[in-house]
Amino acid sequence: MLNLTPLEPVDYLIIGHLTRDLTPTGPRLGGTASYAALTARALGLRVGIVTAWGEDVPLGPLRGIPVASFPTETSTTFENIYTPEGRVQIVHHIAPQLDYYHVPEPWRSAEIVHLGPVAQEVEPTLVRHFPSALVGLTILTMSSYPRQKGGDVA
Repeated sequence: MLNLTPLEPVDYLIIGHLTRDLTPTGPRLGGTASYAALTARALGLRVGIVTAWGEDVPLGPLRGIPVASFPTETSTTFENIYTPEGRVQIVHHIAPQLDYYHVPEPWRSAEIVHLGPVAQEVEPTLVRHFPSALVGLTILTMSSYPRQKGGDVA
């Protein structure tokens, strides 16, 4: 948990990995969770993020948004390579899977819950734990799943 102060309830709960995106100009914060959280905050919602993040990329843009993070040494890490034939996406590392027990108690009654996987990290049965919420899902299909590079991919 990055925020050690008591957590307040949120309107919009996003569950998914904050990612480390490797770019020609250096690593950047990425992932559905970061983009959705920033958008929801801009719309005036109280936002909370549940993720597994390795503190290997700064969360500067998310300053002020509470993040409940399951500890991991390395964040989910992507590299996009642009070629004349199109984009090639490689995943260098996948952080641990997320489940309901990672969600802080005060956030379990959020009115809007967004399951935002980027690397199949969100337990599919999570949707059943929020019967009173409007639940949204970012779809990740096997055909859109990035290639994995050998080595430290979990």
